[in-house]
Amino acid sequence: MSATALGTTGNFGIAADQTGMVIHDLSFDFSAQDKNFLDKSGEIIGMSRYQEKVELKLSGLIPLTGAFSGKISAALTLANAIPAHLQHSGGTTILMQVSRSLNNEDFEKIDLTATHFPYLTVV
Repeated sequence: MSATALGTTGNFGIAADQTGMVIHDLSFDFSAQDKNFLDKSGEIIGMSRYQEKVELKLSGLIPLTGAFSGKISAALTLANAIPAHLQHSGGTTILMQVSRSLNNEDFEKIDLTATHFPYLTVV
């Protein structure tokens, strides 16, 4: 059941489930490398930012039918859009790690870690 928003509110929840899992947590960490340009006194007078990427973490439950079947090191198609905080749009998201948890008194859980590279194109 979706929430009823009253008054001034923020965005609530996750827009869509990932194929093969019911997401309950999704996070995006944006980063880039930087190289400073220093003058003769060691003061920063310029900077170059490069190697932008987004680290993604998804956590959820495995449904009884249609379980997640993605493979590590393969491209991952996301059901939820990556927020536009990079300088470049496009690129490819690569599945880096999968952790699955089984318990005799709980549902099967899954955690995914992926990295989005804005300049990478998988052929």
